[in-house]
Amino acid sequence: MTHSTVSPQRRKLLLGAASMLAAGAAPALPALAQGAPVTIGVGADPVFTAFFVAANEKLFAKHGAPNVTVQSYTDGGEALNALVANQVNLGCAGEPTHIVRLSRAELRPLAVTYQSKTYLKLVARKEITSADKIRKFGIVAGSVSEYVTGLTIKQLKLDASKIEMVRSGPPELPALLARGDIDAYFVWEPWPTLGVQQGGHVLMTCGDVGYTSTLWLSATAGWLAANKEVAGNILKALAEAAEITRKDPPRAAQSVQAVTRIPVPQTLNSLKDMEPVVRDFTDTDLKTANAIGDFLLSKQAIKAPVDMSKVLQRGFYKG
Repeated sequence: MTHSTVSPQRRKLLLGAASMLAAGAAPALPALAQGAPVTIGVGADPVFTAFFVAANEKLFAKHGAPNVTVQSYTDGGEALNALVANQVNLGCAGEPTHIVRLSRAELRPLAVTYQSKTYLKLVARKEITSADKIRKFGIVAGSVSEYVTGLTIKQLKLDASKIEMVRSGPPELPALLARGDIDAYFVWEPWPTLGVQQGGHVLMTCGDVGYTSTLWLSATAGWLAANKEVAGNILKALAEAAEITRKDPPRAAQSVQAVTRIPVPQTLNSLKDMEPVVRDFTDTDLKTANAIGDFLLSKQAIKAPVDMSKVLQRGFYKG
């Protein structure tokens, strides 16, 4: 009988990997060879419907990316944290969620995977009949919530010196509104709907202040360099999934429920406010991204200006 020895360093690595797997976390993933497993990190709400449809209907394999897993996190921010930490190969989130992480990783946004002018809504207490009466805004700092709140103040020419910003996580906003701790909040679904259910009302949507929200699917520069073909195939699968979602929302909602357990009615309600689409970046996307970068710089959420024309991979997706 032969014996193999494991060095203390190797044993420590193995035990570390085992404990990570036991805890449900994936070990750091290196750049992969063609055909190797790929993990995509996404949030856990219906804006990511195309990913859940592609996973449930096995569209990734159909389009030449057979070993793809979609991993749900609390939100897009957590998905991108996993991407920065090399725990997933691709991640999907909104514009500011990306921009605030560019100093920590060479992220390469490949395409837009969703867009909406109405998914973010300004919800106010019933006593607040117009936005100029708002004195306390609830915000999710460093996110599109803070950005569209800033657009609202600018567009309506409100006096920023008389407005208090109350930082919060999205789930707490409806309760803060119901208690009167804040007058309003501008955030994504389902939190506006929940705020309305607790006595609030919708004053406006993000499109009313000139913003179309988008999600970007990104890879790290190192992974993308070695995996351009599989990344392109993944986008083709998501494009078909987005088309299914647009044409047959109930079918898509079943996939969302199968993967995330989100009830079908909740997904169908959310889909009314969004356009699942896979497309290349436009001049408007670039302008918006740079404007968000400038806003984040003004809030000291980032330390240096970012030229998004060097970050967005325009022309990568050829749909």
